[in-house]
Order: sequence, then structure tokens, then C-alpha cells
Amino acid sequence: MPSLVKLYDEFKDSGMVILGVDVQEKSKIVEKFVKKEKVPFPILLDKDGSVARDYGIRSHPVHFIIDSQGQMIGKVMGARDWASDESRELIRSLIAQE
Repeated sequence: MPSLVKLYDEFKDSGMVILGVDVQEKSKIVEKFVKKEKVPFPILLDKDGSVARDYGIRSHPVHFIIDSQGQMIGKVMGARDWASDESRELIRSLIAQE
């Protein structure tokens, strides 16, 4: 989560949006985590797991990259260092294409 927060901080003014989705946890647990970790972007609650099922998610974390037209253009399974040079360059190139 810390590297995702760094990515958000770097690109939030470029039109990039980050939405977290928490699957099947109670809202109080999520609220506590968001507050403790100082998560600056919205965390949506998938209370019954239906969104995860719709997207075929079988493990966590999963990251989807969706363009401004709402089309999924990338999917990253597993943990990733979103603050790495490689990740930041990927985001820069995707933003430039928009």
C-alpha cells in the first residue's frame, strides 16, 4: 500500500484515479486500516464478494489499469512496487497515450 500511495501522490494531478476495493471485510476494519495507513484515495467495499467474482479475482492483490474510456488495458497480479522507476514509467506512458 505505501508504494501505491506514493504513486497516487505523484500522479493525482495528471488525471489518474486510484480506487481501492476491499473484498468481504467489515467496514470498521477497512476504516481503521485507511486511517492508520493514511490512504488518500477511496476504498470501495465489496461486501459480498460479487465484484471480485465478476472480475474473476482469485488472489489478492490484483491491480487493473483502466483507461479514460472505461476499457481495461492492463492487469497486474500480485504485489508490485508501484513507486519503482519501471512502474512510474508505465503510468507516464499510459497517461501520455490518453
